[in-house]
Amino acid sequence: MGKETLIWEKLELVVPGFHGYKKKELMREDDRLVRAKAAEILAGARRELERALQRCAMVNCNMLMAIEDMRKRLVMLEGKVKHAEAGYAGYFDRVKIKEKELEKLIEYDAKMIELAEGIREKAGAISGAVADPSRLGGEVFALDDMLRNFEEVLEGRSAILRGE
Repeated sequence: MGKETLIWEKLELVVPGFHGYKKKELMREDDRLVRAKAAEILAGARRELERALQRCAMVNCNMLMAIEDMRKRLVMLEGKVKHAEAGYAGYFDRVKIKEKELEKLIEYDAKMIELAEGIREKAGAISGAVADPSRLGGEVFALDDMLRNFEEVLEGRSAILRGE
């Protein structure tokens, strides 16, 4: 089939219960499932950073504040994802989500899940790198970039739902 099928298939594999936005009455539920899964993955990343903070405090590392700042960003992102606009427009809604916008939304959702998984992996790498200060700095900067990318994807998704 095509690129679209691969994105749908990936979401169907990663998000239990995902129906691929195929039926209008299931669109809100599918959207909620995708956002819940992304938030769950981000929560796992936050827990990894909390572990890293505990280790960092034990060895008195100099990245403690940077890691704490990223943990706070993850808490904020987790909330934004959980409570983001739904990927469905009702009959009387001002902004209507048509097929073209829905396809873009699905692409953003797939990217959001992919980035969240990468963030969780990088948070685990930070936890493992606390004892190696030379490696820890690079891991922290990489996670910062990943969080920025996730924020951009989330904003792009919101722009579609605002009709921009």
